[in-house]
Amino acid sequence: MWHLALSLIVFYAVHSALALTGVKRWAGERLGLVRWYRLAYSIQSVVLLGWVWSAYRHADRSLWCELSTGMIIGGILLMLLGALLAGVAVLRFGGSAFLGLRPEVPSGLVRSGLHGRMRHPIYTGTIMVLLGWLLLAPTPATALCIAITFVYLPLGIHLEERKLIAVFGDAYRRYQQEVPALWPRWHTR
Repeated sequence: MWHLALSLIVFYAVHSALALTGVKRWAGERLGLVRWYRLAYSIQSVVLLGWVWSAYRHADRSLWCELSTGMIIGGILLMLLGALLAGVAVLRFGGSAFLGLRPEVPSGLVRSGLHGRMRHPIYTGTIMVLLGWLLLAPTPATALCIAITFVYLPLGIHLEERKLIAVFGDAYRRYQQEVPALWPRWHTR
């Protein structure tokens, strides 16, 4: 299990480090990755996720309990809804640009659609997928993956919001006060 924990910690550490503005700037200046930084970022994420998946496959995956029909249906529904939520949010920014297959076009501060109800729909979708996964695979390995992810999420959100405040300033600070981070606001102002 330590191998799984290490792979996740490295994945999240590299993910956060490479998202820092200073690292992006350095990679652009020193490595000439200005145009292709997002693609290189996506490729390294896939490679590190491969390591996580391999470590997961070799970790303790003995079931804590028998799966019930309700757990299976609930798990599948949570995973599908979470994937849909995250997918819609990614497509809002342009899926191919998000992956680095084409240049990102600055869009300004997005406050419409899902982002008018919650600031981080991709993270919310990820949480839903993880909880669904736990229902479908209630194992020590799954629980470890989810626990490490839940420990990381506040840090990841903090770093992302710090970067957004640097870009959008007071407009983003107002957005933080008006729109919840992870759980949607259903009423409109």
